[in-house]
Amino acid sequence: MTSKPKAGSKGFYPRVRAKSIIPKFDTFSEEKDVKILNFFGYKAGMSQVFGINKHKGSPYNGMKVKIPVTVLEIPKLTVVGLRFYYGKIGTKAVKEFMFKKFLSKNIDKTNSTIRKGKDIDLKDIDAFFEKNKEKITNIRILVETNPVEAGLSKKKSEIVELYLSGTVGDQFTYIKERFGKGLVIDDFSKEMTPFDVKAVTIGKGFQGVIKRYGVKRRHHKSQKGVRNVGSVGPWHPPLIMWTTPRPGQMGFHNRTIYNCKYLAKCDLSKMAKSYEGYGTVKSEAIMVVGSVPGPAKRMVALRRSIRPFVDTKYDVSEVIY
Repeated sequence: MTSKPKAGSKGFYPRVRAKSIIPKFDTFSEEKDVKILNFFGYKAGMSQVFGINKHKGSPYNGMKVKIPVTVLEIPKLTVVGLRFYYGKIGTKAVKEFMFKKFLSKNIDKTNSTIRKGKDIDLKDIDAFFEKNKEKITNIRILVETNPVEAGLSKKKSEIVELYLSGTVGDQFTYIKERFGKGLVIDDFSKEMTPFDVKAVTIGKGFQGVIKRYGVKRRHHKSQKGVRNVGSVGPWHPPLIMWTTPRPGQMGFHNRTIYNCKYLAKCDLSKMAKSYEGYGTVKSEAIMVVGSVPGPAKRMVALRRSIRPFVDTKYDVSEVIY
C-alpha cells in the first residue's frame, strides 16, 4: 500500500467554527500618511489570464504563461459615520456617530435601532472631538456595504469598520471630507500591489478522522470500527494529546492568505459576465493571483500587506474570462 504523511496542519488550532461570517483583521501595517488599511468585497469565482513571465531565473522567462486568478467584486462602500477609540492600541470604543440620512433602505435589521431618534449634527462630532482629542488614540470609518449593487441576490447590507493610518487629527479630517460619499478600490490599493485576503472557508460540518485528517482506514476485521484511529493515546501519561486526530468541525474557519497580488482591474459589467454559483458581475471587479478562501458569494476582507513581498513578475497580455 502507498503511504502518505498525516494530513491536517497543526498550525491551525483549534479547528472551530468562525464566530462571524464577516472576516475582520486585528493587525495592520504602519503608514505615516493617512491611508485606508482594509477593504471589503465579495468572491465571484475563478478564471485564468495569459501573461508574460518576467522572472529572470525562470526557464519560462519571456514566455506566455497561464495565470490562475480569483475575481473579486468590489462594490463601493458608503461612509455613514465614525467611531472614536481610547487606549494604547485603540481597543476601547467610547463614542459612535452615524448619519441616518446616508443609510440605504437595505440596512440589516440588526442595525435598525440606529434609525430611531433624531439624526446627528456635524457640530456634535466637532464638539466631542475638541473636548476629547487628547484621549482619543484612533478613529475608524463606519461604512455600509452595498451588495445590492453587486451581482448577488443578497440585498441586506452590513455596517463594517475601515481602519486608517496617520495621526488622529489627520484621520478626523479625512473622514469628515467623505461623509455620504462612496469609497472604491482605488482608494485602498493600486494595481500590481500585494495585499492580504481573509475569509471564512467552505463549511463541511462534523467530519471523522478519515476526511478531517487523512488517516488510513483500518483492516476490515478491526474491532471498534474501521474508520477510527487505532489508539487515541498511551496509558501513561493518561491523557489524549491535542495532536491526536479526533472527529470534529471541518471547514467554516477563518483563514488568511498573505501577499495576494492585485493583478488588474476587470470591467465585467459591460460584458454581463456571470459566474457559476454567483451571478452576473455588475460593479467594479478585480483579479487576484491565486485562490482565495471561501465559496462564491462569500464576503472577503482585504488588508495592506504586513509581510515582506517577493514579486511574481507577470505582465498581463491577454485576458480569458
